[in-house]
Amino acid sequence: MWWQNFIHSAINQLSLFRVNDIIDIALVSYIVYKALKFIRDTRTIQLLKGIVLVIVVTQVSYFAKLNTMYYILSNFLQMGVIALLIVFQPELRRVLEHVGRTTGEKLFVSHNEFGAEALQVLREVSKAAQAMSDTRTGALIVIENKDNIDSLISSGVAISAKVSSQLLENIFVPDTPLHDGAAVIRNHRVEVASCVLPLSQNPKISTSYGTRHRAGIGISEESDAVSVIVSEETGKISVAYKGDFTTGYNEDTLRKKLIDLISINENDRDAKGKFKMPSLSKRRHN
Repeated sequence: MWWQNFIHSAINQLSLFRVNDIIDIALVSYIVYKALKFIRDTRTIQLLKGIVLVIVVTQVSYFAKLNTMYYILSNFLQMGVIALLIVFQPELRRVLEHVGRTTGEKLFVSHNEFGAEALQVLREVSKAAQAMSDTRTGALIVIENKDNIDSLISSGVAISAKVSSQLLENIFVPDTPLHDGAAVIRNHRVEVASCVLPLSQNPKISTSYGTRHRAGIGISEESDAVSVIVSEETGKISVAYKGDFTTGYNEDTLRKKLIDLISINENDRDAKGKFKMPSLSKRRHN
């Protein structure tokens, strides 16, 4: 029977497997998985669709004997490696930073340095967001996570002050010098305010959301920063993280959401029961 032959052939192939073959397959599978996850979590998929379309058109022009079109496209594809490096430069930089950062944290970061200060930052942010929601004061607060976002922000006024709800509320008082833009929290401090952020180009975002929301989503698409957005029109509190946008928070639910996004769980407690917070760890900033 054909199925007996199939089983016999499969057993013969499995008998040829060695330990290094299993390791090889596992490593390749992991790399493919991480690559697909990276593509899903960024706008890379749109670029890949364009590349696939160019390849398909090139092949069609070849079979249709459209010589001029084929000549142009085939030469364009020959420069594909250089073009990919240029087009995917932000994404490649982000991947390399992530690999280097993860390795460095595992080797050098002591988890004992995380504790109540990081949690207090989230409490103050949540309290400020609720107060500004009650008064319908527009606000955009960005909590820098592991990715350094200096290359993604422009302008801004240096503050370097301890995070407090009063300070955040004062920053976003309408018609004051710092209210227009984002406040960035880094290393448990309000580092800069009135920052200009990259705007999201995602066409799925509702047209009812303005520049503030698009900026909050945009920075989350380009990094692992967490954006807290308060709508001036409705007073609704929203959160953007890795391009995902959720809304309808209050002080308590916002605090829980931020804690969740900063990856605090039972496995992140040290021997003394304190929360470990690698995402808001104190690190030297060059």
